Amino acid sequence: MTDSPPNSSTIMDGFINGWAPLTHEALLQLKGHDACKFLQGQTTADFAQAQALDVIAGAFCDVKGRVIADFRALVIDPEHLILRVSDCLADLLLAHLTKYLMFSKAELTRLPDRPWGVTGSEAWRHFGAERHLMTENRAEAVAQGWLIPVAEHAALLIPRDSSQMAPNPDATSAEDYASAWRAASCLRGEARITAATTGKYLPQDLSYDLAGWVSFDKGCYTGQEIIARLHWRGTPKRRLYLGKGAIPCPVEGLKLISEADSRTVGSVVNAANHAQGSVVLVEAVEAAAGKTVVAEDTKQAITLGDTPMHYSTESKPA
Repeated sequence: MTDSPPNSSTIMDGFINGWAPLTHEALLQLKGHDACKFLQGQTTADFAQAQALDVIAGAFCDVKGRVIADFRALVIDPEHLILRVSDCLADLLLAHLTKYLMFSKAELTRLPDRPWGVTGSEAWRHFGAERHLMTENRAEAVAQGWLIPVAEHAALLIPRDSSQMAPNPDATSAEDYASAWRAASCLRGEARITAATTGKYLPQDLSYDLAGWVSFDKGCYTGQEIIARLHWRGTPKRRLYLGKGAIPCPVEGLKLISEADSRTVGSVVNAANHAQGSVVLVEAVEAAAGKTVVAEDTKQAITLGDTPMHYSTESKPA
């Protein structure tokens, strides 16, 4: 692809350095003796050996193997976990899981705080952390809460009490900070489920299996039979691709049409405005790789990357 959008490290270094609450995110708290056991039977991730300060990403799926919501879990201890989920799905997920919790010694609640974004070396020093000493899938406890690395220059902060904190988004508004954060999430292949896409995709469509967010060695969980069958006996028909488009960014869940033969080849998973255009994560068939596709209804053109991608702390420009 030519004229590729900048990678996520460029965005974090050149546009948003500082810290601010992420209003499009929410936090759920799971506490109790059966907390990890419950998640073991409800998610694609493996919680069997979870230890304090582990960070575990995965998905909640329905009986058809479709992703209801993605999450990133902070293990404060095996009986106390905090899950980062999309704000638009937090109440839906809470209601869905509460039906199953009546059989477990655990309680799920929504926290009033939101996770914060933390970007740049000055921000690391403010929170008393050394980014180069932090490791992937492990959190660091700091005075204000827990830092979770998500990219070379970025981390999530799970606050102990955000009312005691003040945002400092480095000469940009909190809204612009959140927009740039979403763009960087797209560029690192972090596919997020929203209200428009819940129940639409298999984990493989979003390359969650390639990111390590699906365990194929653990026991049963909701949707496991279909997800495992595709892994062991089939080949995923769709994968995650990074694309670029023009402003305004396309609507999540919108179908993508091939310019060549007008067939549906995929859909928009996430999109965010940046600079003079938009960055877009799509799930699409292999034949669409490297091609320009058209968003249904809007007729907006989106040019896809040549190869599938998956979440990584290292950015991958389109």
